[in-house]
Amino acid sequence: MTGRAVPTLAAGDLVLRPWSAADAPAVLRLADDPAARAWSASLRPVHTPEQARAWLAGRVGADRVHWAVSDSATGEVVGRVGLHRIDDEQRDAEIGYGVLAGRRRTGVAREAVGAALGHAFGGLGLARVSLRHAVGNQASCAVARACGFTLEGVERSALDHGDDVRHDAHLHARLATDPNGPLPPPPVPVEPVEVVAGALQLRPWERRHASAVVAASADPVIRQWNDPRVADPEAARAWVDRARDWGTHATWAVHDVTTGDVLGNVSLHRVEPEHARGEVGYWVLPQARGRGVASTAVAAATRFAFGALGLQRVELIHAIDNPASCRVAEKAGFLREGLLRSAYRYGDGRLHDDHLHARLATDPEPG
Repeated sequence: MTGRAVPTLAAGDLVLRPWSAADAPAVLRLADDPAARAWSASLRPVHTPEQARAWLAGRVGADRVHWAVSDSATGEVVGRVGLHRIDDEQRDAEIGYGVLAGRRRTGVAREAVGAALGHAFGGLGLARVSLRHAVGNQASCAVARACGFTLEGVERSALDHGDDVRHDAHLHARLATDPNGPLPPPPVPVEPVEVVAGALQLRPWERRHASAVVAASADPVIRQWNDPRVADPEAARAWVDRARDWGTHATWAVHDVTTGDVLGNVSLHRVEPEHARGEVGYWVLPQARGRGVASTAVAAATRFAFGALGLQRVELIHAIDNPASCRVAEKAGFLREGLLRSAYRYGDGRLHDDHLHARLATDPEPG
């Protein structure tokens, strides 16, 4: 079968290039991963060099353009991206991609998909590119949003991922006329409210409490592991104004019910209603540490996430060099799920490994 021309494309620190027969070992590395076998129907049966070569042969065709995604410095293949089901008459296509396990969460998928879209709209003159993935594949939903794909709907029982279960699929699409850049995050669908947490109360921030933000910014522990990092009272008031705007988050000052003093901060952010998930973060002023403030506030914010927002999963991520946060997570009922290597640049300017914890709405309340 005659294939379409596959141009070589630059994408940040990546290069998208045509596949070659010498790439069979790289295909095996891409396939030899639980996530790839779960979500990629084409890679699922690839276990041998012969099957890898057959997979490569299948990337060539009149209705498809597929690239190996390589590191521009080392030449290592770190992923794949392709346009398939190209219909020149209807001017549309579908996009698919995958990333080597060790290179996920580093922007590879976003850069590769963006470059492939540039060729789809510019080189091929397409008007529409769709992206389909199982509803359970939350990472693909994040990539779609980061690349400007609008979620158009749910296709019921649309995909078989080799587990004898028909999975619902999300259908996203980008049009040639859509603006570049990521979609804005979905809104938090509630107005600011107070939350009672035993001897504590979670209240929306007020400007009169900006001095607590200044104090937090002066604390070396908070500066290392958290925001805020403000320089003066005016900057602190601006921070409070952002904390009060619940358009994409829910953020509270943590108060002592008896004294009214501000003891810390807790926030739900990266809220994704379509995936029923979010992330919790917090900080506690030095004089309030060791009293269970953090775990109580985190547990209360998580109950709010499950009840008022209808979330099913809340994550808590912290540097492994911050063992106090590990204790907070466990006390608040968050199970440790794994290690994220070189995941975040903290206040010392270094990339740190992180622990990923999570609680589900179906998990028992912490004892």
